Amino acid sequence: MKLRRLISLSIALSFAIVFTTGVWSYFKDYSRPIATLHTIFGFIFSIGVFAHLKNNFRSLKVYAKKRISLIITSIALAIFLGAFYQIRPFSSLMDSGARLKASAEQIVHASRYHLIEMNTSNATKLSIDVLRAEHYWHPQMAIWIEDEHGNYVETLFVSKATAKGLFFGGRNKTNFKDFDEDKDTTGRFRRVNALPVWSHKRNVSYADGLFVPPSDDPLPDAITGATITDNFVLNTSTKPLNRFKLKLEINVAFDDNAYYSEYDFPDDVVYHNGTGQLGQPSIVFSCTIDMHDEKQYYLMELIGHGHHSGQNGTIYKDLSKLTTAKHVIERIVVGVK
Repeated sequence: MKLRRLISLSIALSFAIVFTTGVWSYFKDYSRPIATLHTIFGFIFSIGVFAHLKNNFRSLKVYAKKRISLIITSIALAIFLGAFYQIRPFSSLMDSGARLKASAEQIVHASRYHLIEMNTSNATKLSIDVLRAEHYWHPQMAIWIEDEHGNYVETLFVSKATAKGLFFGGRNKTNFKDFDEDKDTTGRFRRVNALPVWSHKRNVSYADGLFVPPSDDPLPDAITGATITDNFVLNTSTKPLNRFKLKLEINVAFDDNAYYSEYDFPDDVVYHNGTGQLGQPSIVFSCTIDMHDEKQYYLMELIGHGHHSGQNGTIYKDLSKLTTAKHVIERIVVGVK
């Protein structure tokens, strides 16, 4: 009897917490503590339910023989398939939650966000909402559009240091924050390993054969901006396309680990070319936007990383050797009009 009481109380308590955190997650922006509570008590709730089923197995066998069990199973299966394949009204329900969170984020937490507007005159409006994670620190970043076949269309945003070739040699982990502000610094270098997927996708080769803009031939101010140091929403636009890919590449300097350090790749001159030990390679996020599917929000997914020294524009899907680099971005939500 005491065991039954323990099981019943565990189920009741865990259900209350799972229900509360589930409702919170629907209406509020993502929170790691809330997600952790939801997951842990979800496991506890599941264990309690299994114990409850075991204690009532004979009764359940009787119920299963009745017609009502078939009706309930059919309804549950229909709900599962509808939610999994995002059939209405399930997709509409999630879109409503995303709209609520997006509007609430700008109103309630506007002080935590940089609100940026660039080139909003085109027909297709985009809002790119980036929530930083614990290892987001003064990153280089590029956001661009590809057509549905992966052909480069245009750059929406790129960090100014990359776009204008403003990196200098002589950086290290100690002086990195202040080094570029030193007016006596000499010897400019282009950090070709910062955003290699974006730079090679542009496919613009400069006089020295590199794909990164030099300081004497920078990209226009219309698509460049200062390093974004916190969460941000970028409001921008692109020309009409029925279906296209949005990609974001981001790289944090000096995040070395056991696989990417000053002791690795000793024969790779570019990796050790004086611009400062870069550490882990860039990471790339992507989503495919279809203007005919009536979705207003898309979640960008981490799809791989760039070359450690920028030798090519390949996206490497194996993320097993990355550590803190996988914790630079918490999530990216794209709004489309």
